Order: sequence, then structure tokens, then C-alpha cells
Amino acid sequence: MLGRIAFLLLLVGLFGPEVQSAKVDDNQCGAFNEDQMLKQGPFAIPTEQQWVARIVYGKGFEGKIRDNGCLGVLVSKRTVLAPAHCFVQYNGVAEAFSVHLGVHNKSAPVGVRVCETDGYCVRPSQEIKLAEIAIHPDYDSRTLKNCLAVLTLQRDAKLYPNVMPICMPPPSLVNETLVAQTFIVAGLRVFEDLRLKTWVNTLSRGFCQSKVNTLVTSSNTVCGYHKNPVAYYLGAPLVGMQKNGHTTQNYYLVGIMIDWRWEKSRIMSSFLAIRNYMDFIQQNSIDLIVRS
Repeated sequence: MLGRIAFLLLLVGLFGPEVQSAKVDDNQCGAFNEDQMLKQGPFAIPTEQQWVARIVYGKGFEGKIRDNGCLGVLVSKRTVLAPAHCFVQYNGVAEAFSVHLGVHNKSAPVGVRVCETDGYCVRPSQEIKLAEIAIHPDYDSRTLKNCLAVLTLQRDAKLYPNVMPICMPPPSLVNETLVAQTFIVAGLRVFEDLRLKTWVNTLSRGFCQSKVNTLVTSSNTVCGYHKNPVAYYLGAPLVGMQKNGHTTQNYYLVGIMIDWRWEKSRIMSSFLAIRNYMDFIQQNSIDLIVRS
């Protein structure tokens, strides 16, 4: 019986729905698939929300960070954005030294092809060391204002269907309101292993503060409830859908999570609005992609 089970597991590994191995175009970003977008299940498919990055710290430092970890978002082959307070604490600079890209299961070993119990066989995740961490010059560690860091990787990320940068906000949307919109947040979860996504309905800053007065907000943030009450690591990217005529052509980056709180049985999060920091990001980045 054990031999039969082992044989069946081998067949799943060989013939399961594997994430395609072919590389993607270097100019591709924010890949959008309508079928995937509509699915709201217990995890995100490995070939969606592929810009989520896990930040790796020196041994023991995770305990100094809320929920013992942080995420970032890949915006080019060499650049990751993340919250500044994942690095600069009251006692100085964190010992972050690399990022993991293409992580579908946070418990899976890095660099190893993994077949999950959900039937997906996933390409090995990539670990890339950091070359530089640029903290926004006006970052305030007490109030978390301007809470943004730009991470430069030591080498280019290898782009595959499970690793891809997100598109940056298009100029046409710079002056559009972020309130009363429906976006998607995706990332690794605090209490579960598999990457997940959920809808976020954005609300006015005043409303968020009236419900959760401890939530960090400012004129440069947008806040809202998660459809699914699941806690993500800080830095989880919030993305919108950019349209071309009557079709959706790609996802673009709206913000990164800098705080979240429980409000009764729901989770409310605050996201730093990236469009307000484009000058700083461009000064410290390489090969950002914007879709017209």
C-alpha cells in the first residue's frame, strides 16, 4: 500500500499542473488573467501576484519586527519596494541581507522545486542578496510617515511565470482618487503557509480612524477592509487593474501595507500610496516599467 501511495505521489510530481518553466519577456509586468483574478480560494495560484517578495533577515532579527517578518514588492529585475520600518527600528538598522522571489509556500525550502498538496508543482524560489537599502529621507520611525525603502538587489531576478515585476502607476491615474475603489492585496500570511490574495474596499481616512484609531494613517496612505479576515505580513502589495479601452491589460502597484488592525471580526489595513513617491523611487531604481 505504501508503495502505491509513493507511486501516486511521483505521478503527481511528474504530471501535475506545473508552473511553466519558460522565461518571460523582460518588458513584461503586472500579468493579468481574468479567470485567476476572479478566483477567491484558500491560496493564490503560483502564477499570479508574482511580484510578492519575502525579506530575509539575520538570525534572530525577525523577533524585533511585528509578526516576525516583512514582505516587499518586485518593481524591476533589480528593485524591490518595502516599508522602511522593516529595516529602521528605534535601535538602528535591521540585518536584512536578501529577498526570496517566487515563494508560494513560505515553509518550502528555497531553490527546490516543490509539489504542493493542492496539485501545483512550483519552480524553485530565488534568493538574491541585497546590495543597498535606500530609506526615504523624511521617514519618521515614530509616526511611520513616509515609510518607504527601496532595495537594490545584487543581481537581476530571473523572470519566469512565477516571478515578475509589477507595473508602476500610470501617469493618467496619478490624480485619481484612491477612495471608494476595489483593489487586491496579496502576500504571505502570518498564520498560514501558502500565498493568498483578497479584495480590499478602500475607505476615507476619517472613516478608518473612526473605526480603528490606532491604525497608522496619513495624507499619503489609503485604508480599507479586507474581504477575507486574514493577516498578511507588512509590505504586502496592494494592486489595481489598468484598463485599455474595454479590456483589462495589467495590474499596477497602488501601495504597500504599513499597518493592519482587527476591527471586531474584520481586518482593516493601511497602505502607503506609491504614486506620491515616484521621484524617490525613480532616483533609486533601475528599469521601472510603466504601461501607457
